[in-house]
Amino acid sequence: MCLMLGATSGQFPNSIDGCTSMQRRFWIVAFLALGTAVCFAQTPKLPSSCQVKPGQTGIAVKLSGTSMEPDCEPARIRIADHTSVLITIEDISPIEVCGIIPKAQTITTVVNPLESIFNTITAYKNFDIGPATAHTALYKVKGKEADYAAFELFKSLSGQVIPKTNAVIDKQNTAQKQYGADIKALSDYAVGVYRGTSWDSFKPDQAASLAQAKNDSTFPKVLADGTTKVPSELDWAPIQALIDQMKTLQTRLTASCTSAGTTCDADELAVTANDVENAISSLAILNDNFKSLQTQQAAVYTAFTTLKKIRTDFDARVNTGIVNKFPADAVAGQPPVPTNTQILYMSIPLGRDYGTTDTGTISCTTTSTPAVATTDAINYTILYQNVPALTVSTGILLTFLPKYEYGVVSTLDANSVNLGATPPDPGTFTNYFAQTDYARASVFPMAFVNYRLFKPYLKSWWAEPNSELAITNNISGGIGVNPNTGTNQVEFFGGYAIGFSRALVHFGEHWGRQESLGGGFTVNSPVPTGWSSSNTVPINWKYQHYFAMGFSVRIAPF
Repeated sequence: MCLMLGATSGQFPNSIDGCTSMQRRFWIVAFLALGTAVCFAQTPKLPSSCQVKPGQTGIAVKLSGTSMEPDCEPARIRIADHTSVLITIEDISPIEVCGIIPKAQTITTVVNPLESIFNTITAYKNFDIGPATAHTALYKVKGKEADYAAFELFKSLSGQVIPKTNAVIDKQNTAQKQYGADIKALSDYAVGVYRGTSWDSFKPDQAASLAQAKNDSTFPKVLADGTTKVPSELDWAPIQALIDQMKTLQTRLTASCTSAGTTCDADELAVTANDVENAISSLAILNDNFKSLQTQQAAVYTAFTTLKKIRTDFDARVNTGIVNKFPADAVAGQPPVPTNTQILYMSIPLGRDYGTTDTGTISCTTTSTPAVATTDAINYTILYQNVPALTVSTGILLTFLPKYEYGVVSTLDANSVNLGATPPDPGTFTNYFAQTDYARASVFPMAFVNYRLFKPYLKSWWAEPNSELAITNNISGGIGVNPNTGTNQVEFFGGYAIGFSRALVHFGEHWGRQESLGGGFTVNSPVPTGWSSSNTVPINWKYQHYFAMGFSVRIAPF
């Protein structure tokens, strides 16, 4: 190639070894085109779910199973000013909702009427059941043995209290275990995995694992024998009846000590008082236990109703388009799309902006408790900036305009040397005009003004798939000060520039001042007699244009 050939040691012509300016430009452009093609023809990496293709105005963030972390954090993207951006959260579940944290969605709590009834019941205080009217005529016996018959009847009634009380407690213990199992089943169901294609498995009203909890969250029916399957106040109605009868007999026995002609037994009175108090205390225990069961049943009802409300709210979000399915449901007349092949997603639109960087955070929370997050914070950064049409860049210019410098050199005249003479004659020196410096190419700083001609081509760089690469075509002009010729010379550039985001590569013509010997003198001609070293070598300057290429970085707009 002509560019690789060295110059001869003699004269320095404007073209080296016959290489024309046209040939040099051809090889340089061909070499650069080949290098650019190799650089950008690399096989690109497959983008992940959070990576965004250049020019894309939507970001997809995929949630991952039971993990709090998304599959990946959203990539930082640049979009044109006043462009709408849509952030899509994929694989959400029916029990969660996502939104921008400063504008977190608030779930309004709706109290079910039945829940309100349960809460009201659990707030009631303990109370005694008033004594029934005594029917003393049933136990009245004439004669001396009246008190003894009443005491025997009292003991018979008192002996039934403890067995009946323990039977009710056994029933209450069974219910307590069942309510505990219901709450655990509801809790396990609530923390199940419903992301991805499992979203439609969240159907609490139809779940077999919640069938017992569903049944236990309803009011019990009174059976034909006057009882209920679950504990209720009816369970201790017989015990209350026993206490009423025992109190009546206690009154009769107490009267024996105060009525004339009757027998009084103080020991019997102590026994009756103790038994009555024990019976009343047993009834209080049953009542306290029942209140505890009411609290548990209310918890079962609240949890089950909350799950049903979550499903109801989710269906409402789907119907209103807040949550969408992919693939979408089939239109009428088409085969239905199986729900186990669909996923759910939410689209969060961002407000339009310009000339700024918008940063924010998205979080997903449970619909029932917005303060409970189901994901870690998902950060996003959006740069609103057009690819500018007019730019200013600074860099360097590599010019192939040859550089010449001229001066005076002293050369020994070989014919004037006579070492055999006495004394020896060392000879004389003759001054010549000569080329004192030469460079085939040179580099100097330059500022460029660039104007984009066409719409930018946006793509990803293979080495950095998360970064946008905006390739632009520009006309470019430059101005710089070239100090390489011994003096500072203002020189110019004009041509084409290809931009790679903020970096630009320039190709074109360099208009530079080239030095030549003036005053009618020629290279290697002797300096005229009387020429002093203080005399300045006559120099001519002339603008020449030559192929050049430059490299610069955009400084405005940044």
